[in-house]
Amino acid sequence: MSTTRPEPTTDSRTKMELLTAASKRKTGLQLPHSFLRDEDEPPPLLRLLRGGRSGEVRLKLYLTASLIAAARPHEYRRNTPARVWAELLNLPKPATAGARRVSDAFEWLNDHDYLRVDRRRGMPPKFTLLSMDLDGKEYAKPTTEYVAIPLGLWTRHWINALSGTELAILLAILDLPGNDDPHSRHPRFATGEQKSKYGFSDDSWTKATKQLVHLGVLEVHRKVANGGMSQRRNRNIYRLTDPELHSKPPWPVTYWDSL
Repeated sequence: MSTTRPEPTTDSRTKMELLTAASKRKTGLQLPHSFLRDEDEPPPLLRLLRGGRSGEVRLKLYLTASLIAAARPHEYRRNTPARVWAELLNLPKPATAGARRVSDAFEWLNDHDYLRVDRRRGMPPKFTLLSMDLDGKEYAKPTTEYVAIPLGLWTRHWINALSGTELAILLAILDLPGNDDPHSRHPRFATGEQKSKYGFSDDSWTKATKQLVHLGVLEVHRKVANGGMSQRRNRNIYRLTDPELHSKPPWPVTYWDSL
């Protein structure tokens, strides 16, 4: 059964414009590779996302918090009520249920050492970023070995168009080796071993990439590659058609599964 994700409201668009302008970022957000993938345990991205719709709000809130707390000491001290965060993320019923989801997400992010949240009774939450390896230490902006998340995720409202898993898989594809030039001899691809480091099931990966194709931001092709001992195998090749996310989502966004 298909469902639709509604176009952001005027309030949502206005608040997003103000927030991205206040961040003073020109090129988006940098996330260390270790945030997305790990060989031995679930990486921070996957741990953040677990929990269905709650995970989706946590992921979007954390990415947005990381976007706006860019400069040292990586704090956000404005009086922004949970209702405003809910409007910015285009959550249903932002003044009530949406605000509660945001408050719950801030609490989880604090308890799991993604943010240090100042939650004084009756006051809007303020926060400080913590290190992305989740040891509770001071945040350090990555300067090498990172994946670049385009500013268009926020300015073009793709963050509101994607489910949590779709967004996470998009980040993983941005992290894959290769590039998006259709004539390149080095396209993006993922071996089974590489995909396993992100921790997502094959079913989640397949559904999310199909939706990204449906939304027009991704192309997926099958290519035969030579394996060891003269074996031949099929491999998915990924190309982001709009890697900077300059285009706008096709509102209202239709999707078939709650990923």
